[in-house]
Amino acid sequence: MADSGEVEWSDAGDFANDEGLNVLISESSSVIVSGLIILIVAWLPQNYLYRVFGDIVSGIGKRIASVSRYLRGKIRPQPQHQDPENAEPFLQRVNSESTVTNSGYPSPNLSRDAEEKDSEERTQKRRCCAFIPSWIINTVVLLFIGITWVARPDQPYNHIASSLPLRLSDSVRPKLGLCASQNEFPLRQLIEKSRWQDPKGNFKGWAPSRENNELVKKYRENPPAWLPNPIPSGFLKWNPDRYKDEHDKKDGPSNMCPNTWQDRGFYNPVNDPMRITNLDQEILAPIHEALSNNSVKIRHIALILMESMREELFPLQQGSNIHRFIMESNDENSRDEVNGRVSRMTQNFEKITGKPGNYQSANGSAYDPPAKPVWNDQTKPGFGGVNVVGGLTSSSVSTKSLAAAHCGAWPMAVNMFEESELESYQPCIPQILELFNKVKSNMTKREDKPQEERGWWGFGGTAQAKFHEYQWKPAFFQAVTDHYDRQDKFDEKIGFDFKVTKPRLDEEAKENPEMEEINYFGYPETDLREHIRKFISDGLAEDKRLFMSHFTSTTHHPWGVPKWFEKEKYMGKEGGNHQDLDKYLNTIRFTDAWLGELMQMFEDTGIADETLVVFVGDHGQAFKEDFSKTGTYENRHISNFRVPISFRHPSIPRVQYEANVTSISILPTILDLLVNSGSLNKKDSEIAFDLAHDYEGQSLIRPYQKTQDGRRAWNFGLINPGGGMLTVTSADAPWRLAVPLKKDLEYTFTDLGKDPLELDALDKWSIKSMIKAVKRQYGDDAATWVKEADEVAHWWALERRRLWGYNPDEDK
Repeated sequence: MADSGEVEWSDAGDFANDEGLNVLISESSSVIVSGLIILIVAWLPQNYLYRVFGDIVSGIGKRIASVSRYLRGKIRPQPQHQDPENAEPFLQRVNSESTVTNSGYPSPNLSRDAEEKDSEERTQKRRCCAFIPSWIINTVVLLFIGITWVARPDQPYNHIASSLPLRLSDSVRPKLGLCASQNEFPLRQLIEKSRWQDPKGNFKGWAPSRENNELVKKYRENPPAWLPNPIPSGFLKWNPDRYKDEHDKKDGPSNMCPNTWQDRGFYNPVNDPMRITNLDQEILAPIHEALSNNSVKIRHIALILMESMREELFPLQQGSNIHRFIMESNDENSRDEVNGRVSRMTQNFEKITGKPGNYQSANGSAYDPPAKPVWNDQTKPGFGGVNVVGGLTSSSVSTKSLAAAHCGAWPMAVNMFEESELESYQPCIPQILELFNKVKSNMTKREDKPQEERGWWGFGGTAQAKFHEYQWKPAFFQAVTDHYDRQDKFDEKIGFDFKVTKPRLDEEAKENPEMEEINYFGYPETDLREHIRKFISDGLAEDKRLFMSHFTSTTHHPWGVPKWFEKEKYMGKEGGNHQDLDKYLNTIRFTDAWLGELMQMFEDTGIADETLVVFVGDHGQAFKEDFSKTGTYENRHISNFRVPISFRHPSIPRVQYEANVTSISILPTILDLLVNSGSLNKKDSEIAFDLAHDYEGQSLIRPYQKTQDGRRAWNFGLINPGGGMLTVTSADAPWRLAVPLKKDLEYTFTDLGKDPLELDALDKWSIKSMIKAVKRQYGDDAATWVKEADEVAHWWALERRRLWGYNPDEDK
């Protein structure tokens, strides 16, 4: 595979579709070449190895038979005969038997004279070995096998030594059933009753326990007053019929797994031992001021999910680690010229995030800006929104990351996108917007609203914006296939009725020969240009509020760009071949140009000042320049997990928000902004702020709570394909732990504070040995953190199955 990963046979079924096979065979040439080399190398010594190991196995078998006859003779005495096996040396005896041909079979046509002549031509070394008694050779071989069997560690050698039939059996081996509702939180001292919190306002309280205490029952047994009937999609956890026991068809727990059906798919924030909220904190001062004077209007929302986007490239800054590497790959005479090209790579990303590239030529002067920028940004200095510094993805599987960004829910620690078959345990953005549509009056034309009720109200305001009563219209845009790993099924399930993806572009390509596929997934994002423009113009004409979700794809392997896009040369030849990284950097420049064009489209259509645009990477992308393993498959390296998260709005003051956060904070932040900017009517505001208190993520316009009463704000990142490994970090510490969820994988510990590129990772095969090693090298605090992280990770992984209602034995 392109990512140098080893696909387990147990995972092979996950790729049994057209798109998955395209991914697997994308670098099949290297696999074929490796296979041919193995065949050639194995073919040359096959006859010699066949004879030698055949002789050894035959000798051991005869020795066992001899011992068996000896024991039988002791038990039942027989007339004694000399054992010819002991009288004749091992190799001499074997060689006196029928000669073996090169094909490995006995040749009946060779005479005894030919055998004797052949024997005379043997080397002196083999003639010496011929006088070694067979029992010595057999004993040495058996002792070697016995010692290695006892002394060698199980891991990783069991995995390496297992034969193909055993590995194949893993794909059909039944999985052990686990009762998720009996999954007890490991850090019991942190959830004692003395630490519980009472309800206050929209905060429902916090009282996690195995018993149904009053606060837990109050939340569970009292659906929100604003919930319409029938219960809409995304809010089915409040449907009592959903939790009737399947075994006895009555309400109550199952004897097979107590509370399984009562708790299945029900997230209760009161009973979440890990939940830390910051909604009780004041909004950050500069943002609070802008919201207070009613200058922030959010009529539309755009969520841009960027494929394989690394944080350090959003934007690429001079002096950063990756910038230094690019420069060092070029000879000194050309570095200034290359730096000029690099300075133009991510100029629109600089405008989005507010982070300058800081580019200077060798003489200290700034490089000339482009003569005609793609995006003529009109944002005032000091404004532009909140940019997160320290964002991490929740999964290096694109589809799982998509679910986390849209739903504010952690994905499951299972292979591939099983979430698509289930109901998200948290309502997703389109489902919340559809809820707003249902509970408000069905007005779609501004003329239907009385004049006196128009105006604007915001943080403490009383007037109301004219668009408050408009209906929301969601849409999804992606230039490549959405059939991979059932993404299309999930998109439709969460409320994207209007979509433009590869199937639609395929139909257009039949009439437009200029359209071209740039990789095995589909087309470049620029082929969506007119579709997005029409969606905006139609929505404005219909007096709609728009929610546009757009998933970019050009930065995905094999990093192809359209023929009309002029490629640049960034990487030199110093330090080896950097072809893949150079291709990736060109797709970064393509994506920068496309997103700049998209932002200009918002300007041209008149929606830029009223649109909140959220940018987030689905995951990063590791190259051989970062780590020994490339790609995301079973690759825990930090370059696969650092991603940009940015909230862009021209009226929100610029804030660089430093915190260890993930994309599950996007949805509660959007709700917080909608409410406190006065961008919803009164009823929708009540619903939105109540819902915000139900999510696990914290709001990123308030101070991030790294700890609370001894509890850490933990973050998790699933490693592709999702079910074998996950990474753990916490907002209060620089440490990172990769935790295996199945055998044959290692624990890995890194200190990102001292080693941000993970050049000095600590690998161990068990948690006990890891804790000892961390304590010896990093101290007691780090060792305590590792122990807690491992325990919490295993609890978290099983808890996601309960919340998503996942049962792999059920028919989907």
